Amino acid sequence: MSGKKTGPPCLFYAAGPGDVVKTFQGWQAGQDDAHQVAVTYSGQFLDVCRELGAKGVVVSSNPRVDLVRSDQFHIENRPKGRPRTGVRYHLQQLRYVRGLMHTAVREGAALVIAAESTGHLFTLPWFSPATMALVPTIHCTLWPKYGKLGLRQKILNALSRPLFARRALAMLIISEDVRRQLQLLGGDSLRPVYRFRPFYRRDTFAGIPPPQRGEKNFHILFAGRLEENKGVFDLLEICRRLKPEVRGRVIWHLAGDGTCEERLRLAVQRLGLEERFLIHGYCHREKMMRLIEQSHAFIVPTTKAFEEGFNKVVAEAVLCRRPVITSAVCPAVDDVRPALVEVAADDRQDYCRAVERLVEDIDFYQGRQAACQGLQQQFYDPANSWRMQLKTIVAAYCRPMTGGGGR
Repeated sequence: MSGKKTGPPCLFYAAGPGDVVKTFQGWQAGQDDAHQVAVTYSGQFLDVCRELGAKGVVVSSNPRVDLVRSDQFHIENRPKGRPRTGVRYHLQQLRYVRGLMHTAVREGAALVIAAESTGHLFTLPWFSPATMALVPTIHCTLWPKYGKLGLRQKILNALSRPLFARRALAMLIISEDVRRQLQLLGGDSLRPVYRFRPFYRRDTFAGIPPPQRGEKNFHILFAGRLEENKGVFDLLEICRRLKPEVRGRVIWHLAGDGTCEERLRLAVQRLGLEERFLIHGYCHREKMMRLIEQSHAFIVPTTKAFEEGFNKVVAEAVLCRRPVITSAVCPAVDDVRPALVEVAADDRQDYCRAVERLVEDIDFYQGRQAACQGLQQQFYDPANSWRMQLKTIVAAYCRPMTGGGGR
């Protein structure tokens, strides 16, 4: 970036679907968002603006319409509208990005950070002046890791290549799987990439005791959306397939809601597993902490059909000192492998074997549980946070914005 700036710089963050207005109100009171376990990215963005003395604009697609303004901040929940399909879906994404960039120009934004859930990222350059810096922040893989590239995805990749290889100032990414996909698109011309990790407060998990193995039952926790591509029906089949001496000991807890919740409840009833397969629905932090305390292990059965970018639940299991059963569909396995029971993706029988080993082999269980301690610091270290990577980008490429020398 170049050119003289007058007054404080303006940073614009096109966030995902979170309620950024409520996050902002909590942030003003010195509190993290009580609905999230990790420190929110919008909260980290607000910290960056405060530390740099920058004007901040945050717009999310949360369905609860709201807007707050102050001398320094413009914070807005701006819904996309009713979900569309087919061509109408793509037009909706295009219109939404166009509206965001119109706001960014109106507010005088020098730098726009845009999450991939904002809309089609490749349209960002279409509606932004050449002097505006663009920083995509990518929290999901661009396509399913194990999926074949269909015509639709090939077209999207071709449209996205100019952004990643030429137009973007830099990119923020959550995992090495995302980096590998970007490298396939950008090749030697790929713009600079900065990897971050989910960031947590140490005191969030400080009061959770280690799991106790003295009781008869073994509690396994799933935390996430109740969707088919998140593997919730696989969980039910895994529960059914366990050998009887293990099946009678394991109690499954599902914390979350989603479009498959009612169908899943009916399936549990048909199988007569209501006492073993407990669907808790959406859980606020207090109830979630109680379920974690009761648990002995976590399970994350995301299927090959989902564009998993990291899956923070894998990290949270380790921070709670609980082993976690999952597959390489979740890129987080690269960071916490010693605490995992890694299985083949979409292999229900392999998941059964993993559950049975954790339940029956106490030495194996304790080894995975003990490994958690040495893996936690990476998620508590501010140097690995999204906030610090964003500040690094601003410092390295946007020195005029912060009063430093030119690039």
